[in-house]
Amino acid sequence: MSGAARWRLLSDLHLDVTDQDPRYPGRVLAGFLRREVPAAPGPQQNVAFVGDTFELTGCSGDGSVARLEAIRARHPGTFEALQECAARGVQLHFVCGNHDVELARPSVAARLAALLSPAEPARVQVHPWFLHVPGVLVAEHGHQHHALHRIPDILRTAVNGTDGLDLPPLAAWNADQSRSRLGRAGAVAQACLASERAERRVREPAYAELLQAESFRLGLDGVAVRDLARLSRFRTVSALPRAATRMALAAAGRSAAVGKPPAAAVRVARTLEAHGSGVAWYISGHTHRALESALGSRPTRYVNTGTWCSDVRGRGPDQSDRRVFPFAVVDVAPDGGTSGGLRYWRPDAGLSSASAG
Repeated sequence: MSGAARWRLLSDLHLDVTDQDPRYPGRVLAGFLRREVPAAPGPQQNVAFVGDTFELTGCSGDGSVARLEAIRARHPGTFEALQECAARGVQLHFVCGNHDVELARPSVAARLAALLSPAEPARVQVHPWFLHVPGVLVAEHGHQHHALHRIPDILRTAVNGTDGLDLPPLAAWNADQSRSRLGRAGAVAQACLASERAERRVREPAYAELLQAESFRLGLDGVAVRDLARLSRFRTVSALPRAATRMALAAAGRSAAVGKPPAAAVRVARTLEAHGSGVAWYISGHTHRALESALGSRPTRYVNTGTWCSDVRGRGPDQSDRRVFPFAVVDVAPDGGTSGGLRYWRPDAGLSSASAG
Protein backbone atom coordinates (compact mmCIF):
# COMPACT_ATOMS: atom_id res chain seq x y z
CA MET A 1 0.00 0.00 0.00
CA SER A 2 2.79 2.43 -0.97
CA GLY A 3 2.91 5.06 -3.70
CA ALA A 4 0.09 7.19 -5.07
CA ALA A 5 -3.32 6.08 -3.84
CA ARG A 6 -6.84 7.31 -3.18
CA TRP A 7 -8.83 6.10 -0.22
CA ARG A 8 -12.58 6.49 0.13
CA LEU A 9 -13.90 5.54 3.55
CA LEU A 10 -17.52 5.27 4.69
CA SER A 11 -19.36 3.47 7.45
CA ASP A 12 -22.57 2.42 9.14
CA LEU A 13 -24.66 1.27 6.19
CA HIS A 14 -26.31 -1.38 8.40
CA LEU A 15 -27.32 -3.52 5.42
CA ASP A 16 -29.80 -6.13 6.64
CA VAL A 17 -32.05 -8.88 5.32
CA THR A 18 -34.69 -6.21 4.69
CA ASP A 19 -34.49 -3.13 2.46
CA GLN A 20 -36.78 -0.81 4.39
CA ASP A 21 -34.45 2.05 5.35
CA PRO A 22 -35.88 5.18 3.68
CA ARG A 23 -32.41 6.27 2.59
CA TYR A 24 -31.80 2.91 0.85
CA PRO A 25 -28.06 2.93 1.62
CA GLY A 26 -27.35 -0.21 -0.41
CA ARG A 27 -28.88 1.21 -3.56
CA VAL A 28 -27.12 4.54 -3.12
CA LEU A 29 -23.80 2.77 -2.54
CA ALA A 30 -24.10 0.97 -5.87
CA GLY A 31 -24.46 4.30 -7.69
CA PHE A 32 -21.62 5.86 -5.69
CA LEU A 33 -19.22 3.05 -6.54
CA ARG A 34 -20.07 3.08 -10.24
CA ARG A 35 -19.85 6.85 -10.62
CA GLU A 36 -17.12 7.86 -8.21
CA VAL A 37 -14.60 5.00 -8.08
CA PRO A 38 -12.71 4.79 -11.39
CA ALA A 39 -10.75 1.90 -12.80
CA ALA A 40 -6.98 1.91 -13.37
CA PRO A 41 -4.80 3.49 -14.70
CA GLY A 42 -4.08 6.09 -12.07
CA PRO A 43 -3.57 5.99 -8.31
CA GLN A 44 -4.41 2.75 -6.54
CA GLN A 45 -8.10 2.95 -5.66
CA ASN A 46 -9.20 1.77 -2.21
CA VAL A 47 -12.66 1.68 -0.69
CA ALA A 48 -12.83 1.04 3.05
CA PHE A 49 -15.99 0.33 5.02
CA VAL A 50 -15.31 1.45 8.57
CA GLY A 51 -17.64 -0.91 10.41
CA ASP A 52 -21.33 -1.78 10.71
CA THR A 53 -21.60 -2.41 6.99
CA PHE A 54 -23.79 -5.44 7.64
CA GLU A 55 -26.20 -6.49 10.37
CA LEU A 56 -24.71 -9.74 11.69
CA THR A 57 -25.46 -9.25 15.38
CA GLY A 58 -26.56 -12.41 17.17
CA CYS A 59 -25.17 -14.79 14.57
CA SER A 60 -22.60 -17.48 15.21
CA GLY A 61 -21.05 -20.32 13.29
CA ASP A 62 -22.81 -21.16 10.05
CA GLY A 63 -25.49 -18.61 10.90
CA SER A 64 -23.07 -15.78 10.10
CA VAL A 65 -22.47 -17.09 6.59
CA ALA A 66 -26.18 -17.71 6.10
CA ARG A 67 -27.02 -14.15 7.21
CA LEU A 68 -24.41 -12.74 4.81
CA GLU A 69 -25.92 -14.77 1.98
CA ALA A 70 -29.40 -13.52 2.89
CA ILE A 71 -28.18 -9.91 2.86
CA ARG A 72 -26.67 -10.47 -0.57
CA ALA A 73 -29.98 -11.88 -1.82
CA ARG A 74 -31.78 -8.77 -0.53
CA HIS A 75 -29.19 -6.34 -1.98
CA PRO A 76 -28.04 -7.93 -5.27
CA GLY A 77 -27.26 -4.60 -6.94
CA THR A 78 -25.03 -3.56 -4.06
CA PHE A 79 -23.00 -6.76 -4.23
CA GLU A 80 -22.78 -6.54 -8.02
CA ALA A 81 -21.32 -3.04 -7.77
CA LEU A 82 -18.77 -4.25 -5.22
CA GLN A 83 -17.88 -7.13 -7.52
CA GLU A 84 -17.37 -4.70 -10.39
CA CYS A 85 -15.03 -2.62 -8.22
CA ALA A 86 -12.88 -5.61 -7.34
CA ALA A 87 -12.83 -6.78 -10.97
CA ARG A 88 -11.42 -3.43 -12.14
CA GLY A 89 -8.65 -3.45 -9.56
CA VAL A 90 -10.16 -1.58 -6.62
CA GLN A 91 -9.04 -2.86 -3.21
CA LEU A 92 -11.95 -3.39 -0.81
CA HIS A 93 -11.48 -3.22 2.95
CA PHE A 94 -14.02 -4.11 5.62
CA VAL A 95 -13.27 -3.00 9.19
CA CYS A 96 -15.43 -4.82 11.72
CA GLY A 97 -17.89 -2.86 13.84
CA ASN A 98 -20.01 -3.91 16.78
CA HIS A 99 -22.87 -4.87 14.41
CA ASP A 100 -20.71 -6.96 12.07
CA VAL A 101 -17.91 -8.27 14.26
CA GLU A 102 -18.71 -11.72 12.83
CA LEU A 103 -17.07 -10.63 9.60
CA ALA A 104 -13.80 -11.42 11.34
CA ARG A 105 -14.74 -15.09 11.59
CA PRO A 106 -12.47 -16.85 9.04
CA SER A 107 -15.37 -18.64 7.34
CA VAL A 108 -17.33 -15.40 6.95
CA ALA A 109 -14.34 -13.39 5.72
CA ALA A 110 -13.57 -16.12 3.18
CA ARG A 111 -17.17 -16.18 1.97
CA LEU A 112 -17.27 -12.40 1.60
CA ALA A 113 -14.08 -12.52 -0.49
CA ALA A 114 -15.49 -15.34 -2.62
CA LEU A 115 -18.70 -13.39 -3.23
CA LEU A 116 -17.02 -10.12 -4.16
CA SER A 117 -13.82 -11.24 -5.89
CA PRO A 118 -13.80 -14.97 -6.72
CA ALA A 119 -10.89 -14.60 -9.16
CA GLU A 120 -8.71 -12.58 -6.75
CA PRO A 121 -9.93 -13.06 -3.16
CA ALA A 122 -7.04 -10.93 -1.88
CA ARG A 123 -8.86 -7.91 -3.33
CA VAL A 124 -11.14 -8.16 -0.28
CA GLN A 125 -9.58 -7.66 3.14
CA VAL A 126 -11.33 -7.93 6.52
CA HIS A 127 -9.79 -6.10 9.49
CA PRO A 128 -11.06 -7.38 12.86
CA TRP A 129 -9.82 -4.36 14.78
CA PHE A 130 -8.44 -1.53 12.66
CA LEU A 131 -6.89 -0.68 9.30
CA HIS A 132 -3.43 0.84 9.29
CA VAL A 133 -1.68 2.49 6.34
CA PRO A 134 1.77 3.50 7.65
CA GLY A 135 2.21 7.25 7.88
CA VAL A 136 -1.17 7.82 6.23
CA LEU A 137 -4.17 6.68 8.27
CA VAL A 138 -5.66 4.50 10.94
CA ALA A 139 -9.34 3.60 10.53
CA GLU A 140 -11.35 1.80 13.19
CA HIS A 141 -15.06 1.62 13.84
CA GLY A 142 -14.79 3.23 17.27
CA HIS A 143 -16.82 0.87 19.45
CA GLN A 144 -13.65 -0.25 21.22
CA HIS A 145 -13.56 3.19 22.84
CA HIS A 146 -17.24 3.09 23.85
CA ALA A 147 -17.26 1.17 27.11
CA LEU A 148 -20.72 -0.36 26.73
CA HIS A 149 -19.85 -1.72 23.26
CA ARG A 150 -16.20 -2.59 23.91
CA ILE A 151 -14.94 -6.14 23.32
CA PRO A 152 -11.60 -6.09 25.20
CA ASP A 153 -10.24 -9.29 23.63
CA ILE A 154 -11.50 -8.43 20.16
CA LEU A 155 -8.78 -10.34 18.30
CA ARG A 156 -10.33 -13.59 19.46
CA THR A 157 -13.12 -12.89 16.97
CA ALA A 158 -10.69 -13.57 14.12
CA VAL A 159 -10.13 -17.05 15.52
CA ASN A 160 -13.66 -18.24 16.24
CA GLY A 161 -16.00 -15.27 15.83
CA THR A 162 -17.91 -14.43 18.98
CA ASP A 163 -18.09 -18.04 20.14
CA GLY A 164 -16.97 -18.11 23.75
CA LEU A 165 -16.98 -14.33 24.08
CA ASP A 166 -19.21 -12.56 26.57
CA LEU A 167 -21.63 -9.92 25.36
CA PRO A 168 -20.67 -6.26 25.97
CA PRO A 169 -22.96 -4.54 28.47
CA LEU A 170 -25.20 -2.77 25.96
CA ALA A 171 -25.57 -5.90 23.85
CA ALA A 172 -26.50 -7.80 27.01
CA TRP A 173 -29.25 -5.25 27.72
CA ASN A 174 -30.69 -5.67 24.21
CA ALA A 175 -30.18 -9.43 23.89
CA ASP A 176 -33.58 -10.46 25.26
CA GLN A 177 -36.08 -7.62 25.35
CA SER A 178 -38.84 -9.93 26.53
CA ARG A 179 -37.21 -10.07 29.95
CA SER A 180 -38.18 -7.72 32.76
CA ARG A 181 -36.13 -4.57 33.24
CA LEU A 182 -34.74 -6.12 36.41
CA GLY A 183 -33.68 -9.22 34.51
CA ARG A 184 -32.06 -7.14 31.79
CA ALA A 185 -30.27 -5.06 34.43
CA GLY A 186 -28.93 -8.28 35.91
CA ALA A 187 -27.63 -9.30 32.48
CA VAL A 188 -25.84 -5.95 32.23
CA ALA A 189 -24.26 -6.45 35.66
CA GLN A 190 -22.98 -9.88 34.60
CA ALA A 191 -21.68 -8.41 31.34
CA CYS A 192 -19.80 -5.71 33.24
CA LEU A 193 -18.07 -8.34 35.35
CA ALA A 194 -17.28 -10.32 32.21
CA SER A 195 -15.77 -7.22 30.56
CA GLU A 196 -13.59 -6.66 33.60
CA ARG A 197 -12.37 -10.27 33.31
CA ALA A 198 -11.71 -9.85 29.60
CA GLU A 199 -9.59 -6.77 30.31
CA ARG A 200 -7.41 -8.93 32.53
CA ARG A 201 -7.13 -11.57 29.77
CA VAL A 202 -5.77 -8.91 27.41
CA ARG A 203 -2.66 -8.80 29.63
CA GLU A 204 -2.07 -12.55 29.61
CA PRO A 205 0.50 -14.39 27.44
CA ALA A 206 -2.13 -16.11 25.27
CA TYR A 207 -3.55 -12.79 24.14
CA ALA A 208 -0.07 -11.32 23.74
CA GLU A 209 0.48 -13.89 20.99
CA LEU A 210 -2.61 -12.64 19.15
CA LEU A 211 -1.41 -9.06 19.53
CA GLN A 212 2.00 -9.98 18.14
CA ALA A 213 0.44 -11.66 15.11
CA GLU A 214 -1.77 -8.60 14.57
CA SER A 215 1.25 -6.29 14.74
CA PHE A 216 2.83 -8.20 11.83
CA ARG A 217 -0.39 -7.96 9.82
CA LEU A 218 -0.74 -4.25 10.52
CA GLY A 219 2.92 -3.40 9.97
CA LEU A 220 2.97 -1.72 13.36
CA ASP A 221 5.33 -2.04 16.31
CA GLY A 222 4.23 -4.76 18.73
CA VAL A 223 4.47 -2.52 21.79
CA ALA A 224 2.34 0.10 20.03
CA VAL A 225 -0.31 -2.52 19.28
CA ARG A 226 -0.28 -3.66 22.90
CA ASP A 227 -0.69 -0.09 24.15
CA LEU A 228 -3.56 0.54 21.72
CA ALA A 229 -5.29 -2.62 22.93
CA ARG A 230 -5.22 -1.28 26.48
CA LEU A 231 -6.07 2.30 25.57
CA SER A 232 -9.77 2.43 26.49
CA ARG A 233 -9.96 -0.13 29.24
CA PHE A 234 -13.43 -1.00 30.53
CA ARG A 235 -14.04 -0.08 34.16
CA THR A 236 -17.52 -0.49 35.60
CA VAL A 237 -17.10 2.31 38.13
CA SER A 238 -16.55 4.87 35.36
CA ALA A 239 -18.45 3.33 32.43
CA LEU A 240 -21.91 3.28 33.99
CA PRO A 241 -21.90 6.87 35.33
CA ARG A 242 -20.67 8.15 31.94
CA ALA A 243 -23.40 6.19 30.19
CA ALA A 244 -26.02 7.60 32.57
CA THR A 245 -24.78 11.14 31.91
CA ARG A 246 -24.99 10.65 28.14
CA MET A 247 -28.51 9.25 28.46
CA ALA A 248 -29.61 12.21 30.59
CA LEU A 249 -28.15 14.69 28.10
CA ALA A 250 -29.81 12.87 25.19
CA ALA A 251 -33.17 12.93 26.98
CA ALA A 252 -32.76 16.69 27.37
CA GLY A 253 -31.92 17.08 23.68
CA ARG A 254 -28.28 17.82 24.35
CA SER A 255 -25.00 16.04 23.72
CA ALA A 256 -21.54 16.70 25.07
CA ALA A 257 -20.05 15.17 21.93
CA VAL A 258 -21.59 17.39 19.26
CA GLY A 259 -18.94 19.15 17.17
CA LYS A 260 -16.03 17.63 19.08
CA PRO A 261 -13.75 14.69 18.26
CA PRO A 262 -13.86 11.88 20.83
CA ALA A 263 -11.22 11.94 23.53
CA ALA A 264 -10.10 8.52 22.32
CA ALA A 265 -9.02 10.02 18.99
CA VAL A 266 -6.44 12.14 20.78
CA ARG A 267 -5.26 9.14 22.79
CA VAL A 268 -4.84 7.02 19.66
CA ALA A 269 -2.92 9.75 17.84
CA ARG A 270 -0.70 10.38 20.87
CA THR A 271 0.04 6.66 21.31
CA LEU A 272 1.01 6.23 17.65
CA GLU A 273 3.26 9.29 17.80
CA ALA A 274 4.94 7.99 20.96
CA HIS A 275 5.97 4.87 19.06
CA GLY A 276 7.17 6.71 15.97
CA SER A 277 4.13 5.61 13.96
CA GLY A 278 2.13 8.81 13.67
CA VAL A 279 -0.44 9.09 10.88
CA ALA A 280 -1.95 12.03 9.05
CA TRP A 281 -5.55 10.86 9.51
CA TYR A 282 -7.49 9.04 12.20
CA ILE A 283 -10.89 7.90 10.92
CA SER A 284 -13.78 6.28 12.75
CA GLY A 285 -17.55 5.85 12.55
CA HIS A 286 -19.93 4.34 15.13
CA THR A 287 -21.51 7.56 16.46
CA HIS A 288 -23.45 8.31 13.22
CA ARG A 289 -22.20 11.92 13.54
CA ALA A 290 -20.22 13.00 10.49
CA LEU A 291 -17.40 15.32 11.55
CA GLU A 292 -14.00 16.60 10.52
CA SER A 293 -11.82 18.22 13.14
CA ALA A 294 -8.31 19.00 14.23
CA LEU A 295 -6.99 17.09 17.23
CA GLY A 296 -5.70 20.07 19.14
CA SER A 297 -2.13 20.81 18.12
CA ARG A 298 -1.46 17.27 16.91
CA PRO A 299 -0.58 16.74 13.24
CA THR A 300 -3.23 14.01 12.92
CA ARG A 301 -6.62 15.13 11.62
CA TYR A 302 -9.85 13.41 12.67
CA VAL A 303 -12.77 12.39 10.46
CA ASN A 304 -15.92 10.59 11.52
CA THR A 305 -17.62 9.05 8.49
CA GLY A 306 -21.15 9.38 9.88
CA THR A 307 -23.77 6.98 8.57
CA TRP A 308 -25.58 6.11 5.33
CA CYS A 309 -28.61 4.77 7.21
CA SER A 310 -31.50 6.92 8.43
CA ASP A 311 -30.29 7.14 12.04
CA VAL A 312 -28.32 10.36 11.50
CA ARG A 313 -27.25 12.02 14.74
CA GLY A 314 -24.89 14.74 13.60
CA ARG A 315 -25.50 18.35 12.63
CA GLY A 316 -24.16 18.17 9.11
CA PRO A 317 -26.15 18.55 5.88
CA ASP A 318 -27.07 14.85 6.03
CA GLN A 319 -29.28 15.61 9.03
CA SER A 320 -31.67 17.81 7.08
CA ASP A 321 -31.34 16.20 3.66
CA ARG A 322 -31.72 12.45 3.29
CA ARG A 323 -30.09 12.58 -0.15
CA VAL A 324 -26.71 13.57 1.27
CA PHE A 325 -24.25 10.81 2.22
CA PRO A 326 -20.95 11.41 4.09
CA PHE A 327 -17.62 9.76 3.48
CA ALA A 328 -13.92 10.51 3.89
CA VAL A 329 -11.36 10.79 1.14
CA VAL A 330 -7.60 10.59 1.61
CA ASP A 331 -5.28 11.13 -1.34
CA VAL A 332 -1.71 9.91 -1.06
CA ALA A 333 0.84 11.55 -3.34
CA PRO A 334 3.85 9.64 -4.75
CA ASP A 335 6.07 11.37 -2.18
CA GLY A 336 3.81 10.22 0.69
CA GLY A 337 2.07 13.54 1.31
CA THR A 338 -1.66 13.43 1.97
CA SER A 339 -4.72 15.57 1.47
CA GLY A 340 -8.44 15.03 1.81
CA GLY A 341 -11.15 15.22 4.42
CA LEU A 342 -14.87 14.78 4.94
CA ARG A 343 -17.02 14.86 1.82
CA TYR A 344 -20.72 14.52 1.06
CA TRP A 345 -22.19 12.81 -1.99
CA ARG A 346 -25.57 13.38 -3.57
CA PRO A 347 -26.84 10.80 -6.08
CA ASP A 348 -28.46 13.56 -8.13
CA ALA A 349 -25.65 16.10 -7.95
CA GLY A 350 -22.36 14.28 -7.38
CA LEU A 351 -19.70 15.36 -4.93
CA SER A 352 -19.59 18.33 -2.59
CA SER A 353 -16.98 19.22 0.01
CA ALA A 354 -17.55 19.64 3.72
CA SER A 355 -16.47 22.74 5.54
CA ALA A 356 -13.43 22.23 7.73
CA GLY A 357 -14.01 21.51 11.39
